[in-house]
Amino acid sequence: MAWLDPRWFTFEALNAEWQRKDIRGWFFSVATASLVLILVLHPETAPTALYIDSVGLEMFLTLLELQVAVGLVLYREQLVTIFRAMSASDNLPGTALRKAVALPRYSWAALNGAFR
Repeated sequence: MAWLDPRWFTFEALNAEWQRKDIRGWFFSVATASLVLILVLHPETAPTALYIDSVGLEMFLTLLELQVAVGLVLYREQLVTIFRAMSASDNLPGTALRKAVALPRYSWAALNGAFR
C-alpha cells in the first residue's frame, strides 16, 4: 500500500502496521541515533559516540551495567564503611540516610499492623 494512499489511514490499517512493527527495535534504533548525534557534537565524547554506534545502545548499556556491578563488588567493603560512617554522623547526609533506611522499615511494620 502506498504511503499517501487514503486507505492506509484507516484504523484497521494503522492497527495492523502497529502490530507488525517491532517497537522495541525501532525505539532502540531511534535512541541510538539520537544519542550518537548528541555525543558527536562534543569533541570529548566523540570516541564514546563512535563506540555506541559500532556496538549499539543495548550492548553499551549492558557493558556499563556490568562495570557498575563489578565496581560495587570490588569496593563493597569501602562502600559499607562509608555508609556506616555517614549514618553515624549527625550532619545532613547522615540524617537523610537514616530516614531513607527507617522509612521502608516503619512502613513495612505499619502494613503488618505493628502500630495498633
